[in-house]
Amino acid sequence: MAVGGGDAFSLSATLLTIILLWSLLQWTAPWWLRELSRSQSADIEKFRLLDRMLTLLPLIFLGIVMIDLIWSHYTLDLTRAHVANYGAENFSVWQRVQASLFSEGAPWLAIPLFFSLSSIICEYWCGFDNSLLDGEIKSNQRATTLRFHGLLWPFMLLAFMSSNSFAVYSQPLSIGEAILLSPSNAIFLMLSGSSMAVWVHLTSRLAQQNIDILKQINQVVLAGILTIAPLLAFQGILPNSGEWLLFSQSVALGNEATLALCASLAILLLGWPFFIFLLTRVHATRGQARERRWIGLLHIYCHTFFFTLLSGIIILEPLPNISSLSSAIWLSLTLMLPLAVAGLFGSLLPMAGLDARPRPEAWGFFLGMTLVIPFFTIREPLTAALVPGLFISMTALPLLGTHLERRANLSTQRRGFESAIILIMSFLSLYGFHLAMEGSYFGFIGGVIAAIVVPTSALVFAKPIGKISDFGEEE
Repeated sequence: MAVGGGDAFSLSATLLTIILLWSLLQWTAPWWLRELSRSQSADIEKFRLLDRMLTLLPLIFLGIVMIDLIWSHYTLDLTRAHVANYGAENFSVWQRVQASLFSEGAPWLAIPLFFSLSSIICEYWCGFDNSLLDGEIKSNQRATTLRFHGLLWPFMLLAFMSSNSFAVYSQPLSIGEAILLSPSNAIFLMLSGSSMAVWVHLTSRLAQQNIDILKQINQVVLAGILTIAPLLAFQGILPNSGEWLLFSQSVALGNEATLALCASLAILLLGWPFFIFLLTRVHATRGQARERRWIGLLHIYCHTFFFTLLSGIIILEPLPNISSLSSAIWLSLTLMLPLAVAGLFGSLLPMAGLDARPRPEAWGFFLGMTLVIPFFTIREPLTAALVPGLFISMTALPLLGTHLERRANLSTQRRGFESAIILIMSFLSLYGFHLAMEGSYFGFIGGVIAAIVVPTSALVFAKPIGKISDFGEEE
């Protein structure tokens, strides 16, 4: 986490903690900054500057952190835990500079640094220079960007950064073995942090526009893949085909925390944008149900809870520390309950005025679960066992939710065919991950392929099926 230990003042830990607190201002800025600008319209330029500082200040603080760490490495100040753990007496000056970012065991500072740097580049040079004080569309895009920043900064600082790395002590420490990262791994880290910033800005634009064009979602998904894939390649956390027999044991021992964090982050980076895209696509082609809309919404809730719980049971049951099926059921239920509560609270967002999208209750329901699952995974890595079920539900239910509603232009045969294909592939995906936890490499490959087929099938099925009447809520 960002707060450093030790018995002396640590400038780096203090600045990282300020960034952690600053993320709260980013999250709430769409409310308080707009109100201040309305009440003091004469100072509009000052508020625009404050708007820019919301994303610029973390970069400034990280720059100071880097200077502080580089200087401590350059002087070989062994009262700094970062130097003692990741420095070396025989390093050249350039190697000591590299050690502050690209050392074995302390690489994660590079991700927030390049995330912040790329965010500023996107804002000033890539056409994403929106402001909360602009028109409605640009203002909403900026609000979405700031909220993602307010979410991702705590995740990056709490999930990947040890407080002990930034501790300062009164007495020098004994220096440990230090190894610099290879150039390819350093590039992986820079690419991951930069892609995450690009993802934020592309998603903020995607969330405000008519997203019936497939090219837009492709860009967002590509940015998400370029964020997750380098982390997996850097850590080497996916076992080779001959190592899967030991993988479940490693999971049971808690050694796969990074893989769990990447899986939970993938729900936000990949699952959520595709859900938004498919939700809008289905609404554009099938319209709003005239009757029994509440049944479709109830189906969304029940299907998500069932598949999320089932995902945990199927993946956890083969672990050597799970004694029986009943133990897997109770553990999965325990892990799922906080997500369910967050989702149900999110479904109340339309009451706060966030009801511009189709199915606003379902939109808020999945948003709540998507935002909290990475943070619960930080506390308990086994929460990642729920990720496949939640991903499958998110990417299938915009379509499946229409099957129980009264729609004259949607035949029973088509409903049954679509439901059968999607449900069969959903169960096959979970079963593939079950086989993977039992040591099957091909089971993992099959589970991933089936999980990809589910949203692909939903996208193929979500095409025009006849003339859609333009009607509102059910009668």
